[in-house]
Amino acid sequence: MIDIHTHILTDTDDGASSFEESVAILYEAKKAGFTGIVCTPHYMQGFYEKDANYVSNKMKELEMDAKRVGIHLYQGNEVYGTDEISKFLKDKKISKINDSRYLLIEFSLNNTPTNNSIGIIEEIVKNGYVPIIAHPERYPYVQKNMGFIKDLLKKGALLQANFASIDGYYGISAKKTVIKLLKNNMIQFLGSDVHNKRTIYTNMTQYIKKISKYLSENEIDELAYKNPIKVIHDEIITVDTTKF
Repeated sequence: MIDIHTHILTDTDDGASSFEESVAILYEAKKAGFTGIVCTPHYMQGFYEKDANYVSNKMKELEMDAKRVGIHLYQGNEVYGTDEISKFLKDKKISKINDSRYLLIEFSLNNTPTNNSIGIIEEIVKNGYVPIIAHPERYPYVQKNMGFIKDLLKKGALLQANFASIDGYYGISAKKTVIKLLKNNMIQFLGSDVHNKRTIYTNMTQYIKKISKYLSENEIDELAYKNPIKVIHDEIITVDTTKF
């Protein structure tokens, strides 16, 4: 598997608190069945603002240990949705996933969407990028109304659900919503969103077992490996939005 959503780098956001924890998470990832990890530290103005060069250097610090464990690291970001994303890319403040066309985007976790969410997605797509929306099942407005996320899909966005949502890790509403999204074939990626050791990766077996109630083994493989590797190689992923 390849994990396209992680917070394993130190001194970049609210993820791993030390280099030793970063290494411990790598071992957990390998044991859980991952061979690749995309490092996606938060980028949010006023909170997390480490630029692409800084993140690259933090990855280099971890690369020797990652190779020893058998994990390949890729650079990215989890960027908070804003109409300045194109400018952030131009100024090298943020990174697309492995310098591909794909960019991981996070929206507001409050009761209302980020201002001009649809416009933000339209602008990203217009500029030739593909937005991947992080953990839509966690957004209260998606939990209440699937119409918002359907609109984003129709505008060209893709969706990444968190493995742990299926187990109620983010609450019962997120669990119910991720089940709906999976059953309706609206999810294109599964990711860990791991921040700390002894949390997500150590429970991966039970998450996959519960997801298996709604997806076949081949479907899980598509969301956890085949689609992520397409992103890494900058290949096109198509979604039939006429079914939504």
